Amino acid sequence: MTTTDTATLQAEQRSVLGKKVKLLRRQGITPLHLYGAGQPSDALQTSTADLRRVLLRVGTSQPVFVHVGSDRQLAFVQEIQFHPVRREVLHVDLLRVNVGETVQVEVPVFLDGEAPAARVLGGTLLQTLSTVLVECLPLEVPQSLTADVSGVDDFEKAVRVADLIIPDGVTVITPADQVVVHAQAPVAADEEEGAAEEGAAAAQGEQETP
Repeated sequence: MTTTDTATLQAEQRSVLGKKVKLLRRQGITPLHLYGAGQPSDALQTSTADLRRVLLRVGTSQPVFVHVGSDRQLAFVQEIQFHPVRREVLHVDLLRVNVGETVQVEVPVFLDGEAPAARVLGGTLLQTLSTVLVECLPLEVPQSLTADVSGVDDFEKAVRVADLIIPDGVTVITPADQVVVHAQAPVAADEEEGAAEEGAAAAQGEQETP
């Protein structure tokens, strides 16, 4: 990632605090809190529509340049507060970082290719690790990592963290032996029927117990 590729968010200082921020939300404005990097915290606000677009792009794993007037600061989305019913964004905390200092970020892992154990042998591909913790400079955080499953051709093989292709300048913190994805053997029809019968018998026994 380069500086020109990094998402930007226009914000301004916020004077409305406490319960009065409800008035801002009605006007299409979302309150922000920017803090970290040894600097004083800032109460900010931004367009709700612009914020939604940025959140869809960066999530919590990509940096964003927050512009306040002529000032520009790099930050990561630290926490998003949602309305419990409408799921609208109520408030966002942004963690300020220094461009030249490394950060630790959870990066999503996506699967690539076809696993013969699933396609040919009829197994089920199970992804047990959806993110990996990495350490690198803020502008070098990869958008995602890829797990190639084409080598999973039986039910004994798995893709582990050590098998992921890691970009230069990125250090993986997650243990290398952790399984990212593996294939589970199909359950035989008679085994499924036996399990169903056992479950039905157990339920019947519970009903008959005085």
